[in-house]
Amino acid sequence: MRGLNHVVFSFLWMGIAISAPGQTRPETSLSKVGELIVSTSFNEPTPKTRKKAIHGWQAAIGEWWIEDEALHGDELPEDNHHSSCTYKIEATDLIISAKFRLGTASQLAIGCRDSVAPHHHLARTYVTKDAIWVTRMSGISKTTKSEKLAELKIPLDPEAWHTLTIEILGDHFQARVNGQLIQARHERFQDAKGIVALISKGQGAQFKDVSIWKAM
Repeated sequence: MRGLNHVVFSFLWMGIAISAPGQTRPETSLSKVGELIVSTSFNEPTPKTRKKAIHGWQAAIGEWWIEDEALHGDELPEDNHHSSCTYKIEATDLIISAKFRLGTASQLAIGCRDSVAPHHHLARTYVTKDAIWVTRMSGISKTTKSEKLAELKIPLDPEAWHTLTIEILGDHFQARVNGQLIQARHERFQDAKGIVALISKGQGAQFKDVSIWKAM
């Protein structure tokens, strides 16, 4: 295995997934890549599940499973809520990198929540087949509030795989999809982060090669 450029070990005992030193780092422009928190390829199949861990990530809402070397997340009508799969962290400045395919889902997102229980929403990057946008958020459940800070109209093939890289440094938030850049600033982004969430609305969204680093 030493000859592989990308070696990922999934530690199901303790619910932790970490990467070997050879893990490829994302291209960044706002910050420098620091300590790796987690790297999960989602290439080992799992059955459909609700409310259970998948390679260290928690299927929180909706139905989640791994198939064809990708994490699938479907919204369920009875939940009356978009699906989410979460990972607990302890960090303030972050870099998040992931590959995604929208499929038949109407939208997907990668979000952060703060570090104080019950972990209020903090920020999200949304993706549809027509646009990407950044929101600052607050509250949780019925108290959730969201404000769109920046939007970029960009066509995305829903059946193709795309790369999303998010950088959060101080009050500055930057997202890059296939080289297209969107930026926003808000004091809320400076708060410590306790959860990163993969989110989908509808059915058909997929994620793979999801990595989280501390930013410098």
